[in-house]
Amino acid sequence: MKRNLIILTTLFLASTIYVQAQVGIGTTTPNASAALDVQSTTKGVLLPRMTAAQRIAIAAPADGLIVYQTDAISGLWMRISGVWIRLTNTSDLTAISFGASTGFASNTSAAVIAVILGGTAVPLPNNQSLGANITVNGANTLFTVAQAGRYRISYAVNTTAAVLVSSRILVNGAPSPAGTFTPTLSVSRLAAEAVITLAAGDTVGLQLFGLLGAVVLTGGQGAALTIQRVE
Repeated sequence: MKRNLIILTTLFLASTIYVQAQVGIGTTTPNASAALDVQSTTKGVLLPRMTAAQRIAIAAPADGLIVYQTDAISGLWMRISGVWIRLTNTSDLTAISFGASTGFASNTSAAVIAVILGGTAVPLPNNQSLGANITVNGANTLFTVAQAGRYRISYAVNTTAAVLVSSRILVNGAPSPAGTFTPTLSVSRLAAEAVITLAAGDTVGLQLFGLLGAVVLTGGQGAALTIQRVE
């Protein structure tokens, strides 16, 4: 009797270990690579739903933990290397893959820019191709981004004659050192490129400065500005 009890107990423990090692829902043959295999053609898997405060309050979250956050910023969040990371959602895909946060504008009118030492904005009214997340003011000098992120911003200014003038990117009216070009000799082309972190609602503009006089842009692409969200 005792021997039979030992055998039954051993078999029960073995079957329990097997069940714990691999579980199938909707299938009696779970995939060998999965600890849990859920199969259905009419229903999905619903993950825990919670607010940001509730997610942050989870005690000692393990790497790989996934929850669905219901308030801003909503979506799937995963714990990776000790940090909560929001997984890509449709808004991100639209912004990055489909150019909603990318814009281009130029000045092709051979415009004369009356530059002052403190700076004069360069209008870019031509060939504007702006994604849904980038808008421009009535003067075509300020471009507003609707989505926060890291942006690649590049520009070029071509003049009909070499002049000792400088150029720069303005973010919310303040000069960006990374986007400033200050030549030591007279030039007929000014250009720069930088990756700049922008918040939603920030403005970007192109400016000439450091000269008291007129600058004549070339015909064709006299000046151009590209704004592209990269992350």
